[in-house]
Amino acid sequence: MAKKFNPNDDWLEIADINAFSDYIRNVVYINFKDEDFQDDEITATEWNIDLNAELDNISKTDMEEMDSILDKDETLVIIKSDCKKIRHKQTKEVKYVMNDNMLYKMIEHVNQRMVSNIISKLVSSGLLESAFDDERNEFIFWKKEDKDHGNSQTDKF
Repeated sequence: MAKKFNPNDDWLEIADINAFSDYIRNVVYINFKDEDFQDDEITATEWNIDLNAELDNISKTDMEEMDSILDKDETLVIIKSDCKKIRHKQTKEVKYVMNDNMLYKMIEHVNQRMVSNIISKLVSSGLLESAFDDERNEFIFWKKEDKDHGNSQTDKF
């Protein structure tokens, strides 16, 4: 159930929903791309400095890859669904607000969609095989057999 808006709570207004959505998408992508951001030993301050540097230096190739994995419109739909939309009764001005829990859900949902889209692209390109396992009630994935080398090794994702 959605939390009712109470202006006395700790709500943060999203000044530009499009820019914020793209920022979240970039952060999630960088966490996939760069092993340094997955290091438990790095401090929050070091991470913020490195993250800002990475965000400032996203290459054209990385942008193209990110757009092919999760485009801006798809991300915007996720972000809007995870924050609270409020409309001024008289001016009809629309604002988006969020709290900490909503921010965590946004990041998690963008991450999940990115993973889902990556797996879908691998399956549709023929690099992965997939099937639904009725006993486990989940999809399973494995590397497609390499006919030239007879490699039938499976890796569960």
